Amino acid sequence: MAFPSESEGAVSSSKSNSSAQATGQGSQRAEQSGIAAEWFLRAFAIFIYAIAVYNLANALWLDPTRWTLMALLVTEGYAMVLVVCARRSTMRDASWVAVAATLYSIFYYVLFDPGKTTPLISEFTGVVCYIIGTAFQFYAKTSLGRSFGLLPAQRGLVASGPYRWVRHPMYLGYLIGQTGFVLTNFSWRNLSVLIGIYLALGLRISREEGVLQCSDDYHDYRKQVRWRLIPYIF
Repeated sequence: MAFPSESEGAVSSSKSNSSAQATGQGSQRAEQSGIAAEWFLRAFAIFIYAIAVYNLANALWLDPTRWTLMALLVTEGYAMVLVVCARRSTMRDASWVAVAATLYSIFYYVLFDPGKTTPLISEFTGVVCYIIGTAFQFYAKTSLGRSFGLLPAQRGLVASGPYRWVRHPMYLGYLIGQTGFVLTNFSWRNLSVLIGIYLALGLRISREEGVLQCSDDYHDYRKQVRWRLIPYIF
C-alpha cells in the first residue's frame, strides 16, 4: 500500500486551499457585481424620474385638468422613495434579462406621450381607475416596507396585506392604474408602451419567483396563495 509523503500531502492541501480561496473570491466578485448593479439601478431610477417630472410638468402646465398626469408623478415618486430606502438583499438576480426587464419597468413612463392623445374614457373615470390601482399599490408597497426593491432579490418573505390574495399585488395595482391612464390618454404609442410593461413584468415575476423558491417558506406560501397576478386567471 502506498502512502503519500509529507510533501505530497502539503501539495494536496495547498491545492485544496487555493481552490477554496478561488471559490470565495469568485463569490465575493459576484456579490460586489450584484450590489453595483442594484445601486446603479437605484441611481438610474432617480435620474429617469427627474426627466419624467420635467415632461409631465410641461403637459400639466398646458392643461391643468389632466389629473392622471399628476397621479402618475405621485405614485412613481413614492416608488422612488422606497427604492432609495430598500433593505440590502441577501440574494439577487443580476442577469442581463433581469436588469433589462427592470430598466424598462423603471423608465416606461418616460416613453408615454402626454400630447397627441385621444381620450377613450373621461378624465374622471381614468382618475378613478388610477386611484383604485394606486391604493392597491400603496397597500402592497406599505406591506413590503423596506423589502421593496428593483432587481429580483431575496429580502425576506412578506405574506400579509394584499399578499394574502395574490403573490404580486403591486403589479395588479399597476395594471389597474396604467390601464385607466392609457384609456384616458390613448395613442398607439402609449398602448405599445403598456404592452411592453407587462412583457417586462412577466419576466420579473418569473425571475422573482426563481429567486424566492430557494426558501422553504416560499413553497408553503405558493400553496396557500395560488394566483400570481389576477385571481382565477393567472
